[in-house]
Amino acid sequence: MSVNIKSIPCGSYQANAYLIWREGREDCVLIDPGDDLPRLRAALGEKKLGAILLTHGHFDHILGVQPLAKDTGAAAYIHPMDAEMFLDMDKSAYDAPASQLPPPRGFRAEELGERFSACGLDFTVLHTPGHSRGSVCLYLEDEGELFSGDTLFEAGYGRMDLYGGDARQMLDSLKRLFELPGETRVWPGHGGPTIIARERARYRL
Repeated sequence: MSVNIKSIPCGSYQANAYLIWREGREDCVLIDPGDDLPRLRAALGEKKLGAILLTHGHFDHILGVQPLAKDTGAAAYIHPMDAEMFLDMDKSAYDAPASQLPPPRGFRAEELGERFSACGLDFTVLHTPGHSRGSVCLYLEDEGELFSGDTLFEAGYGRMDLYGGDARQMLDSLKRLFELPGETRVWPGHGGPTIIARERARYRL
């Protein structure tokens, strides 16, 4: 069965959430629900939310998590190194004037391991620190789809001056991603999609 991917830009920072489901199924996975609850709820519609996956813990990618988890009963998953950002909004870089939704209160996400399967989707979880300590990319290897969070963009990569950022780790993470097949389609945390071959050609790593 083919995979459907719907991009949902959220909030002032236009952070991309992604709704992913297999053709013919009613359940789905949501990646990085940000600061636009009405749009996220409209995109979800009548689909059953099976899991919420987070590429990292910065506020613009997590503000929709708590209300959607409450609405649907779906569990949220994050790399353990970024779990602290739910409990400390300074570490999540929370920008109150730019945000519609309040910060999460007392919310704890589950630990995201090296693989994750739900709703007929099998993700390989690639730990790609640099933008934050617990940044990950979520890779649907059989389908050739990579959800790169704020690690890799079209013609760019994540900033490293926020809490947990590290330039050396970012370099190593980009090298790891550039080892993926060139035709792998990249769905970034901001901006439009690209492919690994195009981004690999921009850099000498």
